[in-house]
Amino acid sequence: MSMGANWFFAFLFLVPCLLNAQEIPNHARASIHPSLVKLDPGETATFKVIKKATPGQAARLATDVKWFVNDVQGGSKEYGLIDQQGVYTAPATIPSPHEIHIMGQTTGVRNTRLFATVLMAPDQPLYEMVFEYTEPVNDSEHFTNPHCIAMDKAGNLLIADYDGSRVLRFTPDGKYLGDLGKGIGQAPGQIYLPRVVAVDRFGEIYISDQKNFGNRVQVFSHEGELLRTFGPKGTDPGEILRSHGIAFDSQDRVLIVDIDNMIVNIYTRQGEFIKSWGQDGPYLPDFNAPHGIYIDPNDDVFTSSYYGVLKKFDIDGHFLFQFFDSEPPEGSVYIHSISGDHWGNVYAMVRGSRGYGGEVEVTTGKVVSMEKFNNNGDFIGALSLAVKAHAENWIYVDEKDWLYFIYRSGETMGFEIFKPL
Repeated sequence: MSMGANWFFAFLFLVPCLLNAQEIPNHARASIHPSLVKLDPGETATFKVIKKATPGQAARLATDVKWFVNDVQGGSKEYGLIDQQGVYTAPATIPSPHEIHIMGQTTGVRNTRLFATVLMAPDQPLYEMVFEYTEPVNDSEHFTNPHCIAMDKAGNLLIADYDGSRVLRFTPDGKYLGDLGKGIGQAPGQIYLPRVVAVDRFGEIYISDQKNFGNRVQVFSHEGELLRTFGPKGTDPGEILRSHGIAFDSQDRVLIVDIDNMIVNIYTRQGEFIKSWGQDGPYLPDFNAPHGIYIDPNDDVFTSSYYGVLKKFDIDGHFLFQFFDSEPPEGSVYIHSISGDHWGNVYAMVRGSRGYGGEVEVTTGKVVSMEKFNNNGDFIGALSLAVKAHAENWIYVDEKDWLYFIYRSGETMGFEIFKPL
């Protein structure tokens, strides 16, 4: 065989390899249909994954899908079975929890995991309260104005108290374990008006406070040792005015949403600024006092604006869609924080408004505290705290899908814990 022929066959071999090695473009995405169904025992539903149209190519049915029910490929008798064609059969009896998660996993797109929801007994509550910790507002031992809640790697609760300039650690059964940091102040390691506390997969604890100078983010070890700081106060690239949400992507990068700069900043785990995206404005991709951030299993980013609406972006800030539009007098207007779970569901902590100044109520007459949506923006359900009325504080979702709420009402402050039903 001639040298030219060798080069020709080598070229034929290398081109597909080079094409496969190319990064999947941002516009290569998929969707799942239907994204929400309500079924009785034994009923069926057929799910499909559509790879969306891209420049020069039409939308097409994905044929390389692996189907899962509650993380089990093919499903189970307890939560239902799904075959290779996406035909799901609900279990013979209503399981607990009765919210069931369908996932189709495919290739060649940016969002390789597509999530849908099956609701059985859709009129029944999704959660029940299992623990409540309260302190009176007028004689509180620990709290002044609890603002944010997270969980450390040992399963203890971390609570950022804004007016108290403290980050407190509690066991889930309400035992106070101590404070994080070196007391109240603006020196490195001290805490001053903290708004956010978050924990990465390594167990390191990120606290963003409101120091008048220096860096706005401090990172502590699980034991409370100050490791590093980053994010100086300001409006230049990489600087922060008022952060109100911290999340981590699959590359361990740190994404921080800034209310006043109205952007999302992206940093390395070591605090080196990478880039930012977003701007204020009235159009679909724009922000209006962004408060919350959640990154789903595909590294897609959900943000919430305080004055209503949730938005979904890809990790580079390309706008995908919005949902949960504020619709007074019935709809919620103020969204203080959001969280999410490993199924891609989004939980919005709200203060409802009927008219302007009232509250959205469920049929029981209780004030709605949290509204839940799946990864596609479908409304799943709402939940009311045991406390009658409260400011719209924070929610944290653990690996078991238990919900942890921090709140402040006119009479009490504390946290409530709910488990799925």
